[in-house]
Amino acid sequence: MLFRKRAWDMMREEFAWVDESANLAEVVRALRESQQTSPENNVVLVLAKSGDGAPKLKGAVSVWKVLEAMDECVLRDPELRVVEDSDFDQTFARACAVCTHTSLARHLESDVPMLKPGDPLPVVLELFLRKKRGWAVVEENGKVLGVVLVADVYREISRDMTRAF
Repeated sequence: MLFRKRAWDMMREEFAWVDESANLAEVVRALRESQQTSPENNVVLVLAKSGDGAPKLKGAVSVWKVLEAMDECVLRDPELRVVEDSDFDQTFARACAVCTHTSLARHLESDVPMLKPGDPLPVVLELFLRKKRGWAVVEENGKVLGVVLVADVYREISRDMTRAF
């Protein structure tokens, strides 16, 4: 059964995405909304308008990129280290506001792991292991069809493994 599974069997057709003009705050909002129904989701796709009107994949912003941004522009803010001279909560809120209203250009992952809908599970698994990512985009003819998360791959593999013993 396991070798019959394809990317389209595991992909999620509903996925978090933002327009390329969005900022980091919009990515965080999209990710939080997505996690309400899919807590294991850890990526937001960034789509650009193309000449034919169909959205094209520009890149992605993962939870790791959001955490890197917070580390760079919030947690390393020198004003946050001087707690006695300022209101920590106010300073932290200001740093977060500045950070999340930055352009996605600095946070965009352009090396997106890509799958075709008919790729078999061993190809999907190999891509996850090689790219060391917890997600991959399923695309056909330049159109994004869905996203496969590592949790989806694990669910399929573990289902067949538990039947074996």
